[in-house]
Amino acid sequence: MSADHTTLVIFACDAGMGSSAMGATLLRNKLKAAGITDVQVVNQAVAELASDAEFVISHLGLTDRARHMAPDAVHVSVENFMATPKYDEVVATLAAQRA
Repeated sequence: MSADHTTLVIFACDAGMGSSAMGATLLRNKLKAAGITDVQVVNQAVAELASDAEFVISHLGLTDRARHMAPDAVHVSVENFMATPKYDEVVATLAAQRA
C-alpha cells in the first residue's frame, strides 16, 4: 500500500450501502483511535468512483471494476467488510504517511 498523503478513503460496493457503510464506520473508528483525524471515509457504488480517487477499499469480487474506474488509486481488497485485518494495515499505512 502506498500513497503520498491520503485524505479520502472510499469503500466501494455494488450499491454504495449496506456492508460497505458498516466497513467505513469500522475504519473511521480505527482511524480515530489512532489519532488520525484528517482522513475522510465514505462509501459509494463502484460505478460512481471518480477516476482520480486516491484510496479505494472494495470487496474482492469488485476490485477489477474499481481498478478500471480509478486506475491510479491505491486498492485494497477485502473478503468481508465487517471482519478483516486489512483495516489495521490501512491505518498503519495512513499513520506512516503522517509520521
